[in-house]
Amino acid sequence: MTYSNSHRQKTLALTVLWAARILGALGILFLSYMILGHVFGDEPQNLNGISDIVALTFFPGGLLLGLVVALKFEKTGGAIAFVSMCVFFLLRPDTLANAWILGLFAPALLFFIYGWWLKPRSL
Repeated sequence: MTYSNSHRQKTLALTVLWAARILGALGILFLSYMILGHVFGDEPQNLNGISDIVALTFFPGGLLLGLVVALKFEKTGGAIAFVSMCVFFLLRPDTLANAWILGLFAPALLFFIYGWWLKPRSL
């Protein structure tokens, strides 16, 4: 049995979309848990100036906002999350070696790819 090229593209698009949705939902839960732990935790919070505040705006703030928006509007939310993470990596290149942060970047990248290149016109 042979599949047409459009069938393969549709299958790829749906696979990327559902992987992004599942990983995005897990990322939203983890980021919410992390943020609530910092807000309500007993540890003192130390910010080292404006650069830390700006970095926190993009991660976890921009990433969380982008992932939530992407659940409904893949292209817009994917762009918000993707750009937020790229700016965060520019501000904090040392975090590129952190597997947890890269793992949280994965759904942003998947939503971005789906929304800008794979999303069928009919959906």
